[in-house]
Amino acid sequence: MVELGQISIGYRRELLYRRHDGSYSAFGNVDDSGSTWLTAFVLKSFQQARQYIQVDTDQLKETTDWLLRLQGTQDGCFESVGKLINKQMQGGINSGNEVSLTAYVMAALLEAETPKDDPIVSRAALCLTNDTSTHPYALATKAYALALASHPNATSLLQKLLSQAAVTKNAMYWNLPKGNSRAVSLETAGYAILALMTHDPKTNEEKARKIVKWITTQRNGQGGFYSTQDTVVAVQALATYEGHLHQETLNVKAVVTANNFTHTFTITDNNKLLEQYQSLPTLPTTVSINMTGQGCVVLQAVQRYNIPEPEPSDAFTLTVNTITTPDKQCTTKRITACAAYRLPDQKSNMAVIEVDLISGYIPEKQDLKQMLKLDPNIKRYEVDGSKIHFYMDEFLVEDTCVNFRVIRQVDVEDVKPGTVIVYDYYQPEFSISKRYTLPPPEECR
Repeated sequence: MVELGQISIGYRRELLYRRHDGSYSAFGNVDDSGSTWLTAFVLKSFQQARQYIQVDTDQLKETTDWLLRLQGTQDGCFESVGKLINKQMQGGINSGNEVSLTAYVMAALLEAETPKDDPIVSRAALCLTNDTSTHPYALATKAYALALASHPNATSLLQKLLSQAAVTKNAMYWNLPKGNSRAVSLETAGYAILALMTHDPKTNEEKARKIVKWITTQRNGQGGFYSTQDTVVAVQALATYEGHLHQETLNVKAVVTANNFTHTFTITDNNKLLEQYQSLPTLPTTVSINMTGQGCVVLQAVQRYNIPEPEPSDAFTLTVNTITTPDKQCTTKRITACAAYRLPDQKSNMAVIEVDLISGYIPEKQDLKQMLKLDPNIKRYEVDGSKIHFYMDEFLVEDTCVNFRVIRQVDVEDVKPGTVIVYDYYQPEFSISKRYTLPPPEECR
Protein backbone atom coordinates (compact mmCIF):
# COMPACT_ATOMS: atom_id res chain seq x y z
CA MET A 1 0.00 0.00 0.00
CA VAL A 2 1.13 3.53 -0.78
CA GLU A 3 0.38 4.70 2.78
CA LEU A 4 2.66 2.06 4.34
CA GLY A 5 5.42 3.06 1.95
CA GLN A 6 5.09 6.68 3.05
CA ILE A 7 5.26 5.66 6.72
CA SER A 8 8.44 3.66 6.01
CA ILE A 9 10.00 6.61 4.21
CA GLY A 10 9.12 8.91 7.11
CA TYR A 11 10.60 6.46 9.60
CA ARG A 12 13.90 6.27 7.73
CA ARG A 13 14.07 10.04 7.37
CA GLU A 14 13.43 10.57 11.07
CA LEU A 15 16.38 8.30 11.89
CA LEU A 16 18.63 10.93 10.29
CA TYR A 17 17.92 13.09 13.36
CA ARG A 18 18.82 10.34 15.82
CA ARG A 19 21.85 11.08 17.96
CA HIS A 20 24.50 8.63 19.14
CA ASP A 21 22.89 8.37 22.61
CA GLY A 22 19.43 7.43 21.29
CA SER A 23 17.92 10.91 21.64
CA TYR A 24 16.64 13.13 18.84
CA SER A 25 17.03 16.80 18.04
CA ALA A 26 15.94 19.13 15.26
CA PHE A 27 19.41 19.04 13.72
CA GLY A 28 20.72 15.66 14.87
CA ASN A 29 24.33 15.43 15.98
CA VAL A 30 24.92 19.05 14.95
CA ASP A 31 23.15 20.10 18.15
CA ASP A 32 24.89 20.00 21.52
CA SER A 33 22.24 17.75 23.03
CA GLY A 34 19.12 15.80 22.25
CA SER A 35 15.77 17.49 22.87
CA THR A 36 13.48 16.19 25.61
CA TRP A 37 10.37 17.26 23.73
CA LEU A 38 11.40 16.00 20.30
CA THR A 39 12.67 12.68 21.67
CA ALA A 40 9.33 12.07 23.40
CA PHE A 41 7.51 12.97 20.18
CA VAL A 42 9.59 10.52 18.16
CA LEU A 43 9.11 7.77 20.75
CA LYS A 44 5.30 7.99 20.62
CA SER A 45 5.32 8.28 16.82
CA PHE A 46 7.52 5.22 16.33
CA GLN A 47 5.42 3.26 18.81
CA GLN A 48 2.30 4.14 16.81
CA ALA A 49 4.06 3.12 13.58
CA ARG A 50 5.03 -0.31 14.94
CA GLN A 51 1.61 -1.75 14.13
CA TYR A 52 2.16 -0.95 10.44
CA ILE A 53 5.90 -1.19 9.73
CA GLN A 54 9.00 -2.78 11.24
CA VAL A 55 10.62 -0.54 13.86
CA ASP A 56 13.89 -1.31 15.64
CA THR A 57 12.79 -2.11 19.21
CA ASP A 58 16.36 -1.92 20.56
CA GLN A 59 16.57 1.67 19.36
CA LEU A 60 13.19 2.42 20.96
CA LYS A 61 14.47 1.10 24.28
CA GLU A 62 17.59 3.24 24.03
CA THR A 63 15.41 6.28 23.33
CA THR A 64 13.17 5.47 26.29
CA ASP A 65 16.17 5.02 28.60
CA TRP A 66 17.54 8.41 27.54
CA LEU A 67 14.26 10.07 28.50
CA LEU A 68 14.04 8.28 31.83
CA ARG A 69 17.44 9.59 32.88
CA LEU A 70 15.98 13.11 32.74
CA GLN A 71 13.34 12.52 35.40
CA GLY A 72 13.94 14.17 38.76
CA THR A 73 14.07 11.68 41.61
CA GLN A 74 12.44 14.08 44.08
CA ASP A 75 9.75 16.02 42.19
CA GLY A 76 9.20 13.58 39.30
CA CYS A 77 9.40 16.33 36.68
CA PHE A 78 11.34 15.78 33.47
CA GLU A 79 14.24 18.10 32.79
CA SER A 80 14.10 20.14 29.62
CA VAL A 81 17.37 19.64 27.76
CA GLY A 82 18.27 20.56 24.24
CA LYS A 83 16.24 23.06 22.31
CA LEU A 84 12.55 23.33 23.11
CA ILE A 85 11.93 24.42 19.54
CA ASN A 86 8.27 25.13 20.25
CA LYS A 87 8.02 27.52 23.23
CA GLN A 88 4.31 26.87 23.56
CA MET A 89 5.16 23.46 25.04
CA GLN A 90 5.54 25.58 28.17
CA GLY A 91 1.84 26.35 28.03
CA GLY A 92 2.44 30.07 27.80
CA ILE A 93 3.32 30.23 31.50
CA ASN A 94 6.98 31.10 31.89
CA SER A 95 10.31 30.03 30.49
CA GLY A 96 11.26 27.93 33.51
CA ASN A 97 8.09 25.86 33.79
CA GLU A 98 8.59 22.17 32.96
CA VAL A 99 5.16 20.87 33.96
CA SER A 100 3.59 20.90 30.48
CA LEU A 101 6.74 19.25 29.17
CA THR A 102 6.48 16.57 31.88
CA ALA A 103 2.83 16.02 30.93
CA TYR A 104 3.88 15.59 27.32
CA VAL A 105 6.66 13.11 28.16
CA MET A 106 4.42 11.19 30.55
CA ALA A 107 1.72 10.89 27.87
CA ALA A 108 4.30 9.77 25.30
CA LEU A 109 5.61 7.06 27.64
CA LEU A 110 2.10 5.80 28.35
CA GLU A 111 1.22 5.83 24.65
CA ALA A 112 4.42 3.84 24.13
CA GLU A 113 2.98 1.14 26.43
CA THR A 114 4.75 2.00 29.68
CA PRO A 115 2.64 0.31 32.42
CA LYS A 116 0.38 2.67 34.38
CA ASP A 117 1.74 1.37 37.70
CA ASP A 118 5.37 1.93 36.71
CA PRO A 119 7.21 4.12 39.30
CA ILE A 120 8.21 6.43 36.45
CA VAL A 121 4.55 7.19 35.79
CA SER A 122 3.81 7.63 39.48
CA ARG A 123 6.64 10.13 39.91
CA ALA A 124 5.59 12.09 36.81
CA ALA A 125 2.01 12.20 38.13
CA LEU A 126 3.37 13.66 41.37
CA CYS A 127 5.00 16.47 39.38
CA LEU A 128 1.71 17.23 37.65
CA THR A 129 -0.50 17.09 40.74
CA ASN A 130 1.85 19.36 42.69
CA ASP A 131 1.55 22.04 40.02
CA THR A 132 -1.02 24.77 40.62
CA SER A 133 -1.01 26.51 37.23
CA THR A 134 -4.45 27.06 35.69
CA HIS A 135 -3.48 28.06 32.16
CA PRO A 136 -5.83 26.14 29.81
CA TYR A 137 -2.96 24.60 27.86
CA ALA A 138 -1.32 23.33 31.04
CA LEU A 139 -4.65 22.01 32.36
CA ALA A 140 -5.36 20.20 29.09
CA THR A 141 -1.96 18.51 28.83
CA LYS A 142 -1.98 17.53 32.51
CA ALA A 143 -5.53 16.18 32.29
CA TYR A 144 -4.67 14.04 29.27
CA ALA A 145 -1.52 12.57 30.84
CA LEU A 146 -3.31 11.79 34.11
CA ALA A 147 -6.30 10.32 32.25
CA LEU A 148 -3.95 7.96 30.41
CA ALA A 149 -2.62 6.87 33.80
CA SER A 150 -6.18 6.48 35.20
CA HIS A 151 -5.19 8.95 37.92
CA PRO A 152 -8.09 10.31 40.04
CA ASN A 153 -6.90 13.92 39.71
CA ALA A 154 -7.76 13.87 36.00
CA THR A 155 -11.40 14.55 36.93
CA SER A 156 -10.74 17.79 38.81
CA LEU A 157 -8.35 19.04 36.13
CA LEU A 158 -10.98 18.45 33.47
CA GLN A 159 -13.53 20.35 35.54
CA LYS A 160 -11.17 23.32 35.85
CA LEU A 161 -10.42 23.19 32.12
CA LEU A 162 -14.09 23.03 31.12
CA SER A 163 -14.95 25.91 33.47
CA GLN A 164 -12.69 28.18 31.38
CA ALA A 165 -14.15 27.17 28.03
CA ALA A 166 -16.17 29.42 25.76
CA VAL A 167 -19.32 27.48 24.93
CA THR A 168 -21.89 28.11 22.20
CA LYS A 169 -24.71 25.98 20.87
CA ASN A 170 -22.42 24.06 18.51
CA ALA A 171 -18.89 24.73 19.73
CA MET A 172 -16.53 24.68 22.68
CA TYR A 173 -13.08 26.27 22.65
CA TRP A 174 -10.64 28.30 24.76
CA ASN A 175 -9.83 32.00 24.45
CA LEU A 176 -6.23 32.07 25.63
CA PRO A 177 -4.44 35.01 27.25
CA LYS A 178 -2.86 37.60 25.00
CA GLY A 179 0.47 36.43 23.64
CA ASN A 180 -0.64 32.88 22.86
CA SER A 181 -1.03 31.95 19.21
CA ARG A 182 -4.01 30.44 17.45
CA ALA A 183 -1.98 27.24 17.19
CA VAL A 184 -1.90 26.98 20.99
CA SER A 185 -5.67 27.42 21.16
CA LEU A 186 -6.03 24.56 18.72
CA GLU A 187 -3.61 22.34 20.66
CA THR A 188 -5.49 23.09 23.87
CA ALA A 189 -8.74 21.99 22.21
CA GLY A 190 -7.06 18.86 20.87
CA TYR A 191 -5.69 17.84 24.26
CA ALA A 192 -9.09 18.54 25.80
CA ILE A 193 -10.68 16.01 23.42
CA LEU A 194 -7.95 13.46 24.16
CA ALA A 195 -8.42 13.93 27.90
CA LEU A 196 -12.22 13.71 27.72
CA MET A 197 -12.30 10.62 25.54
CA THR A 198 -9.56 8.87 27.53
CA HIS A 199 -11.15 9.70 30.88
CA ASP A 200 -14.76 8.66 30.19
CA PRO A 201 -15.74 8.55 26.52
CA LYS A 202 -19.39 7.70 27.10
CA THR A 203 -20.05 10.53 29.56
CA ASN A 204 -17.88 13.08 27.77
CA GLU A 205 -18.91 12.38 24.16
CA GLU A 206 -21.27 15.36 23.89
CA LYS A 207 -18.69 17.84 25.23
CA ALA A 208 -16.00 16.40 22.96
CA ARG A 209 -18.33 16.67 19.96
CA LYS A 210 -18.62 20.43 20.46
CA ILE A 211 -14.84 20.77 20.54
CA VAL A 212 -14.56 18.58 17.42
CA LYS A 213 -16.97 20.90 15.61
CA TRP A 214 -14.89 23.93 16.58
CA ILE A 215 -11.64 22.27 15.47
CA THR A 216 -13.07 21.46 12.04
CA THR A 217 -13.84 25.17 11.54
CA GLN A 218 -10.14 25.96 12.01
CA ARG A 219 -8.92 23.75 9.17
CA ASN A 220 -7.14 25.53 6.33
CA GLY A 221 -7.60 24.98 2.62
CA GLN A 222 -4.78 22.44 2.45
CA GLY A 223 -6.33 20.15 5.07
CA GLY A 224 -4.03 21.11 7.95
CA PHE A 225 -4.30 23.81 10.58
CA TYR A 226 -1.81 26.48 11.70
CA SER A 227 1.50 24.64 12.03
CA THR A 228 2.94 21.14 12.16
CA GLN A 229 2.53 20.45 15.88
CA ASP A 230 -1.03 21.69 16.32
CA THR A 231 -2.04 19.73 13.21
CA VAL A 232 -0.57 16.54 14.70
CA VAL A 233 -2.47 17.05 17.97
CA ALA A 234 -5.71 17.93 16.17
CA VAL A 235 -5.57 14.89 13.89
CA GLN A 236 -4.85 12.58 16.84
CA ALA A 237 -7.75 14.11 18.76
CA LEU A 238 -10.19 13.77 15.87
CA ALA A 239 -9.13 10.17 15.25
CA THR A 240 -9.48 9.33 18.95
CA TYR A 241 -12.95 10.86 19.06
CA GLU A 242 -14.05 8.97 15.94
CA GLY A 243 -12.62 5.73 17.31
CA HIS A 244 -14.86 5.91 20.39
CA LEU A 245 -18.08 6.55 18.49
CA HIS A 246 -20.69 3.90 17.92
CA GLN A 247 -20.41 3.34 14.20
CA GLU A 248 -23.76 3.55 12.45
CA THR A 249 -23.97 2.83 8.73
CA LEU A 250 -22.80 5.95 6.89
CA ASN A 251 -24.80 6.98 3.85
CA VAL A 252 -24.96 10.70 3.10
CA LYS A 253 -25.69 12.60 -0.08
CA ALA A 254 -24.75 16.27 -0.33
CA VAL A 255 -26.17 18.11 -3.33
CA VAL A 256 -24.27 21.33 -4.03
CA THR A 257 -26.05 23.84 -6.24
CA ALA A 258 -24.62 27.07 -7.67
CA ASN A 259 -25.29 29.20 -10.76
CA ASN A 260 -25.81 26.72 -13.63
CA PHE A 261 -24.04 24.04 -11.62
CA THR A 262 -25.06 20.99 -9.59
CA HIS A 263 -22.88 18.29 -8.08
CA THR A 264 -23.72 15.41 -5.75
CA PHE A 265 -21.23 14.09 -3.20
CA THR A 266 -21.98 10.57 -1.96
CA ILE A 267 -20.26 9.51 1.26
CA THR A 268 -20.48 5.90 2.48
CA ASP A 269 -18.47 3.55 4.67
CA ASN A 270 -16.51 2.54 1.57
CA ASN A 271 -15.18 6.01 0.77
CA LYS A 272 -15.45 7.95 4.03
CA LEU A 273 -11.67 8.36 4.38
CA LEU A 274 -11.25 9.76 0.86
CA GLU A 275 -11.41 13.49 0.28
CA GLN A 276 -13.81 14.45 -2.49
CA TYR A 277 -13.68 17.85 -4.13
CA GLN A 278 -15.27 19.72 -6.99
CA SER A 279 -14.40 23.12 -8.44
CA LEU A 280 -17.08 25.71 -9.00
CA PRO A 281 -16.95 26.83 -12.64
CA THR A 282 -18.05 30.44 -12.08
CA LEU A 283 -17.42 33.09 -9.44
CA PRO A 284 -19.02 35.03 -7.89
CA THR A 285 -21.92 32.70 -7.21
CA THR A 286 -24.40 31.69 -4.55
CA VAL A 287 -23.97 28.16 -3.20
CA SER A 288 -26.64 26.08 -1.52
CA ILE A 289 -26.25 22.62 -0.01
CA ASN A 290 -28.91 19.99 0.57
CA MET A 291 -27.92 17.04 2.78
CA THR A 292 -29.87 13.77 3.01
CA GLY A 293 -29.19 10.38 4.54
CA GLN A 294 -27.62 9.23 7.78
CA GLY A 295 -24.24 10.10 9.28
CA CYS A 296 -21.91 12.98 10.01
CA VAL A 297 -19.59 14.50 7.40
CA VAL A 298 -17.55 17.68 7.00
CA LEU A 299 -18.06 19.89 3.97
CA GLN A 300 -15.59 22.72 3.47
CA ALA A 301 -15.64 25.55 0.95
CA VAL A 302 -12.26 26.99 -0.04
CA GLN A 303 -11.93 30.26 -1.92
CA ARG A 304 -8.49 31.40 -3.02
CA TYR A 305 -7.81 34.97 -4.08
CA ASN A 306 -5.07 37.55 -4.11
CA ILE A 307 -4.88 40.08 -1.32
CA PRO A 308 -2.65 43.08 -0.62
CA GLU A 309 0.57 42.23 1.15
CA PRO A 310 -0.31 41.71 4.83
CA GLU A 311 0.94 44.04 7.51
CA PRO A 312 4.22 42.75 8.96
CA SER A 313 4.16 41.24 12.42
CA ASP A 314 5.77 43.29 15.16
CA ALA A 315 7.50 40.13 16.41
CA PHE A 316 10.55 40.68 14.18
CA THR A 317 12.63 43.42 12.64
CA LEU A 318 14.33 42.77 9.31
CA THR A 319 16.94 44.65 7.29
CA VAL A 320 18.30 43.61 3.90
CA ASN A 321 21.39 45.09 2.26
CA THR A 322 23.06 44.23 -1.03
CA ILE A 323 26.42 45.26 -2.45
CA THR A 324 28.54 44.44 -5.47
CA THR A 325 31.60 42.27 -4.93
CA PRO A 326 34.13 43.33 -7.56
CA ASP A 327 35.18 40.70 -10.08
CA LYS A 328 36.24 40.73 -13.71
CA GLN A 329 32.80 39.94 -15.08
CA CYS A 330 30.84 42.08 -12.57
CA THR A 331 28.59 39.09 -11.89
CA THR A 332 28.97 38.70 -8.10
CA LYS A 333 26.79 40.39 -5.47
CA ARG A 334 26.52 39.99 -1.71
CA ILE A 335 23.26 39.77 0.25
CA THR A 336 23.10 40.50 3.98
CA ALA A 337 19.82 39.94 5.83
CA CYS A 338 19.58 40.61 9.57
CA ALA A 339 16.63 39.89 11.85
CA ALA A 340 15.90 40.30 15.56
CA TYR A 341 13.05 39.35 17.90
CA ARG A 342 11.05 42.16 19.50
CA LEU A 343 8.34 40.66 21.72
CA PRO A 344 8.58 40.86 25.54
CA ASP A 345 9.59 37.20 26.01
CA GLN A 346 12.82 38.08 24.13
CA LYS A 347 13.22 34.72 22.39
CA SER A 348 11.44 33.14 19.44
CA ASN A 349 10.78 29.50 18.63
CA MET A 350 12.84 27.86 15.94
CA ALA A 351 12.67 30.31 13.05
CA VAL A 352 13.52 30.60 9.37
CA ILE A 353 15.09 33.19 7.10
CA GLU A 354 13.89 32.49 3.58
CA VAL A 355 15.73 34.25 0.75
CA ASP A 356 14.10 34.18 -2.68
CA LEU A 357 16.87 34.91 -5.16
CA ILE A 358 16.53 37.24 -8.11
CA SER A 359 16.15 35.42 -11.43
CA GLY A 360 19.43 34.40 -13.04
CA TYR A 361 21.44 34.24 -9.79
CA ILE A 362 22.69 31.23 -7.83
CA PRO A 363 24.20 31.19 -4.31
CA GLU A 364 27.88 30.68 -3.60
CA LYS A 365 27.71 27.30 -1.83
CA GLN A 366 31.00 27.82 0.00
CA ASP A 367 29.60 30.91 1.73
CA LEU A 368 26.55 28.95 2.91
CA LYS A 369 28.74 26.21 4.37
CA GLN A 370 30.99 28.78 6.04
CA MET A 371 28.03 30.39 7.82
CA LEU A 372 27.22 27.11 9.57
CA LYS A 373 30.76 27.06 10.98
CA LEU A 374 30.81 30.70 12.07
CA ASP A 375 27.35 31.04 13.66
CA PRO A 376 26.14 28.18 15.88
CA ASN A 377 22.62 29.64 15.83
CA ILE A 378 22.33 28.81 12.11
CA LYS A 379 21.73 25.09 12.23
CA ARG A 380 21.01 24.20 8.63
CA TYR A 381 20.33 25.59 5.19
CA GLU A 382 18.39 24.16 2.27
CA VAL A 383 18.51 25.29 -1.34
CA ASP A 384 15.19 24.68 -3.08
CA GLY A 385 15.24 26.06 -6.60
CA SER A 386 15.56 29.83 -6.29
CA LYS A 387 14.86 29.79 -2.53
CA ILE A 388 17.34 29.36 0.33
CA HIS A 389 15.97 28.44 3.76
CA PHE A 390 18.17 29.12 6.80
CA TYR A 391 16.97 27.34 9.95
CA MET A 392 17.75 29.12 13.22
CA ASP A 393 17.60 27.79 16.77
CA GLU A 394 15.91 31.04 17.75
CA PHE A 395 16.00 34.80 17.29
CA LEU A 396 16.96 37.02 20.22
CA VAL A 397 16.81 40.79 20.68
CA GLU A 398 20.22 41.13 19.00
CA ASP A 399 20.46 40.81 15.23
CA THR A 400 21.18 37.44 13.67
CA CYS A 401 22.46 37.77 10.11
CA VAL A 402 23.00 35.68 7.01
CA ASN A 403 25.64 36.95 4.62
CA PHE A 404 26.51 35.28 1.33
CA ARG A 405 27.45 35.93 -2.27
CA VAL A 406 25.26 35.29 -5.28
CA ILE A 407 26.60 34.88 -8.81
CA ARG A 408 24.80 35.81 -12.00
CA GLN A 409 24.63 32.66 -14.09
CA VAL A 410 22.12 33.78 -16.72
CA ASP A 411 21.33 37.28 -18.00
CA VAL A 412 17.65 37.99 -17.45
CA GLU A 413 15.99 41.17 -18.64
CA ASP A 414 13.48 43.12 -16.58
CA VAL A 415 14.03 41.05 -13.44
CA LYS A 416 11.66 41.41 -10.52
CA PRO A 417 12.93 42.20 -7.00
CA GLY A 418 13.78 39.33 -4.69
CA THR A 419 12.17 38.75 -1.31
CA VAL A 420 13.45 37.92 2.16
CA ILE A 421 10.96 36.47 4.65
CA VAL A 422 11.51 35.82 8.35
CA TYR A 423 8.97 33.69 10.22
CA ASP A 424 8.54 31.74 13.42
CA TYR A 425 8.31 28.05 12.47
CA TYR A 426 5.64 27.25 15.07
CA GLN A 427 3.80 30.57 15.03
CA PRO A 428 3.75 31.39 11.31
CA GLU A 429 1.60 34.47 11.89
CA PHE A 430 4.83 35.99 13.30
CA SER A 431 6.26 36.92 9.92
CA ILE A 432 7.90 39.86 8.18
CA SER A 433 9.13 40.27 4.61
CA LYS A 434 11.14 42.77 2.59
CA ARG A 435 11.83 43.12 -1.11
CA TYR A 436 15.36 43.77 -2.33
CA THR A 437 17.18 44.58 -5.55
CA LEU A 438 20.79 44.03 -6.54
CA PRO A 439 23.18 46.85 -7.52
CA PRO A 440 23.55 47.47 -11.27
CA PRO A 441 26.61 45.95 -13.02
CA GLU A 442 28.26 49.33 -13.63
CA GLU A 443 28.95 49.67 -9.89
CA CYS A 444 32.01 47.43 -10.15
CA ARG A 445 33.49 49.13 -13.18
